[in-house]
Amino acid sequence: MIRYFLVLAVTGCSLLLADFAIGFLAASEPRGPGSVWRGVHVLFSLLTVLVILGVHSIVYTYFMATLKWAKEVARVYQLPDWLIAQATRNKRRAFRFIMGSMTAVAVTAWLGAAADTRGGSYGAWHLWVASLTLAFNFVSFVVEYLGIVSHHRLLSELKNQADRMREERYGPEVAARTSL
Repeated sequence: MIRYFLVLAVTGCSLLLADFAIGFLAASEPRGPGSVWRGVHVLFSLLTVLVILGVHSIVYTYFMATLKWAKEVARVYQLPDWLIAQATRNKRRAFRFIMGSMTAVAVTAWLGAAADTRGGSYGAWHLWVASLTLAFNFVSFVVEYLGIVSHHRLLSELKNQADRMREERYGPEVAARTSL
């Protein structure tokens, strides 16, 4: 997951930066039927929103699924409670940033639609919130990465303990065949 997340995070950050730059080009041209950059910005923004929401959803799903797996392994092998407590902390720490990023992207898109259809003061609000969204997503990707790395180490420890217990109970031949 670590390698995949890095690719997804770099793609998401690149799209956010490119969309931010295209937004400045769109804002600098006059409104009307010939405003090409406005159309490009709207379409590129839709792509960016989908990708960013997808990346954060994948991370959320990863934490939910691995926490459930960890709870089941700890229950079956009667492993220490601190493993599950740490896995839960990893998920909760990342969850705040995942939901915050998704909300920020949604609010930015909403203000962008308002700026495009209603004009006026919505453009300044859209720019301000887009700047905050860009910065928050960068921080969020860092926090999520650190959480994924920590979670991966924890899951490896959990798996190693379960493998050792299975080997003690059933012997090395059976444990090798039934490895998690």
